[in-house]
Amino acid sequence: MTVEIQNAPSKAKFYTGYTFTALSILFLLMDAGIKFTTNPHVVKAQTQLGFPMGLTPAIGVVALVCTALYALPTTSILGALLLTGYLGGAIALHLRVDNPLFSHTLFPIYIALFIWGGIWLREDRLRDLFPITSPSALPSPSKKLVRTGYVLTALSALFMLFTAIMKFVYVAPAGSPPPMFPLHHIHHLAYIEIGCTLLYLFPATSFLGAVLMTAYLGGATAVSLRGGESVGASLVPAFVGVVVWAGLWLRDARLPRLFPVRSAASR
Repeated sequence: MTVEIQNAPSKAKFYTGYTFTALSILFLLMDAGIKFTTNPHVVKAQTQLGFPMGLTPAIGVVALVCTALYALPTTSILGALLLTGYLGGAIALHLRVDNPLFSHTLFPIYIALFIWGGIWLREDRLRDLFPITSPSALPSPSKKLVRTGYVLTALSALFMLFTAIMKFVYVAPAGSPPPMFPLHHIHHLAYIEIGCTLLYLFPATSFLGAVLMTAYLGGATAVSLRGGESVGASLVPAFVGVVVWAGLWLRDARLPRLFPVRSAASR
């Protein structure tokens, strides 16, 4: 039987990781808490982003649930993934209205670096996958699982590439309502999709690519909700994200040990 051995991180890494995690949680709790208020700053920000105030408390609930999962050690990586999608939505909403790049649009990325950095510094098994995936020392899953994983990977990659290509050929019909996302950013989104998909397809960066795709798909969900799409239609990108991760989860025996529930490492 193969025994997975995890080396304990140094004290410096350990305490720095928990510091990053604690700071991330405090910020996310503050961010979620103000969404249940009618603070003038919140109303102004949501109005400027064009996001319905009626959905703001629901977004606060989503943020609290994701933060709780992140705070629990056994579900910390699942929580980090969900928060990545949540922060991707914030990026998309800021980009949509051309808010300042470094102070607004990229600010969620700074938070994401703290979120992932906190776990990365404490968890050796995550460092084996992210940002560069090293060869697995664990036995490969069954051939059936591996084949199914590759099929799901191919389907999700084809979907992402198809939507990227459509952004290059899209022409708004005359007299049609304005698109949910500004046309001058459509090609930028296509390049981001292609870049994330290529990272996902390349074995050494597959985990990194999946994380970036999660952020992108979270942005697509947020923009759809902001545009008045139904909840079902808005959650299509989230379903694609599940397929993206299922493809990796079935092919790499290390992922089931990390999420949705992180198993204890053998010492």
